[in-house]
Parts: sequence; C-alpha cells; structure tokens
Amino acid sequence: MVFEMAKEADFEAVNRLARQVVACHAQWDKSLDLSMEPYPKEWFLKFIQEDSLEQTTIYVARIDGDVVGFMRFYLWQTDSAVSGRRSILQLDDFGVEETLRNRSIGQQMMQELKELAQREGCAELRLNVDASNKRAIAFYERCGLHVRNHAMGLTF
Repeated sequence: MVFEMAKEADFEAVNRLARQVVACHAQWDKSLDLSMEPYPKEWFLKFIQEDSLEQTTIYVARIDGDVVGFMRFYLWQTDSAVSGRRSILQLDDFGVEETLRNRSIGQQMMQELKELAQREGCAELRLNVDASNKRAIAFYERCGLHVRNHAMGLTF
C-alpha cells in the first residue's frame, strides 16, 4: 500500500469514498445532506496544494494505483496554561472503500498517520468521533487510540 498526498486526479475517488462516510454518518445525524459533494473542487484543490501540514491536507492510500482510502488532517499548536505548548495532528476525515473494509487497510493507514505525527514531533494524534458511531470507536481503539475527553455540543 502507498500512502501519499492526494493528486488532482484523485478528486472523484476521494469524493466517492467521502460520500460513503457521509452515508454512514447520516444514520445518526439526519441533518446531513447526502446530495452535496463532500469536497467541492476548489476545496479539494486547496487541500492538496499546501506545502505545510499546518494547512488542511488530504492523503490517500493506494493499492495497485487505485485509491482505497483517504484522510484529511492538519497540524496545530496549542499554547495554554491548562494544556501547555505542544503540536497536535488533528484527523478530520477518514474513509476506506466500503467493499474493502475489515482487511487491515484502515489500520495500516492509521499506522502511517501515527508515524507521520511522530516524525513531525507531535505530542498527540487527535480526532473526534460521534458517540453513536460504535464501529468507528472500536476501530480507533484497535489502532491504539483512547478516550481523552468528551466533547459536548448542542444541536439546533
């Protein structure tokens, strides 16, 4: 498997995978609009042009040249009296081709992301997952992540 920054030619494949992820999320979030393109072309092109991880970027996983997974993430710094100063790699979107799930592709992608975070000197790899998404929670736990805090919100 090859793990690399997405290219313009990956636009359709990433959106196809992102639509699969959105469809999963729509099971517990009825406000999601399944007709929208997850990554409009101008967003996608911006996300793959940045030279720095401090800007949102999209990486893909390829097998035999085909995109089988994607991740959108960025690096950020926290500097507060409570949490201290440290670098965090924030994972915002993650998806594996639904017909290829449960074949360790996602675990390999997460391992690549953990190694990238370590190379960049990050103190933490962080993500948010909906409390209703038991399958994703179990997956991330198998990858070595654990609950650090609870985000709370109010949906209108």
